[in-house]
Amino acid sequence: MPDWARPSPEELEAQAAGESAKRDRAAQRASQRAAAPAMPAGSTSRTIASFSEQPAKPGSIEELRAAMEQIVAAPAPAKPSKQERREAREARKAARQAGEPEELSDDQWREKARGILLRQLTASDKTAKQLKDKLLENECPEDIADEVIDRYAEINLVDDERFAKSWVVARARSRGLARGAIKRELRTKGVDDELAAEALEQIDDEAEEQRARELVRAKLRPESMGADRDKALRRLVGMLGRKGYNCGMAFKVAREEWEERFGNRY
Repeated sequence: MPDWARPSPEELEAQAAGESAKRDRAAQRASQRAAAPAMPAGSTSRTIASFSEQPAKPGSIEELRAAMEQIVAAPAPAKPSKQERREAREARKAARQAGEPEELSDDQWREKARGILLRQLTASDKTAKQLKDKLLENECPEDIADEVIDRYAEINLVDDERFAKSWVVARARSRGLARGAIKRELRTKGVDDELAAEALEQIDDEAEEQRARELVRAKLRPESMGADRDKALRRLVGMLGRKGYNCGMAFKVAREEWEERFGNRY
């Protein structure tokens, strides 16, 4: 044991005094148990060892120090082997495949649900619908799933409005999606249309068109895009359409950016 972790002499003396008092109390209880009538045969109550059977407590400072060092040096409890853990997982998997419900109390289900939600939210923010779907996949009772999710919403760990706003910004910036495509994504994640509309107000028409132009310019960099105007425009309009831009804006932006890049050859 390093010196900084060793207790001071004053602490050891106080600990020894406490141990002595504890031994006195234990001896008194042991004598009372010895005077009590014996347990009837076949009793299921646990047999409590008398104080005389307990190992002697160290009394001196040296004995206390030696006992502490022995505790620190004691090996940690053995953990299940890889094979034992694998067998336990396989047994649970077989039970699920056989359709056997997991026998848990309501409190155990609540504890399991909280663990699942924390793992999900640690990975990334989620909507209430996404989290509930995950709990139901793990056969959590629906009423307990709703209860735990509502509690997480009360402490702001689950917030569909916050999720929607961050999702709009991220998808518009990283994928260049238009408002229509983002709205469809939010709907599949369980965000209602009112919250989605509020979140989408972060993107106006001007910002959406500017993002469309950036996407088109990136595609027009190769010289080969200037060889066939009509083919290039079809490809660009199709690309913008898949990202949710309406046909009118897509064609306007594609045509103007093609002409800016290669000149009006027609």
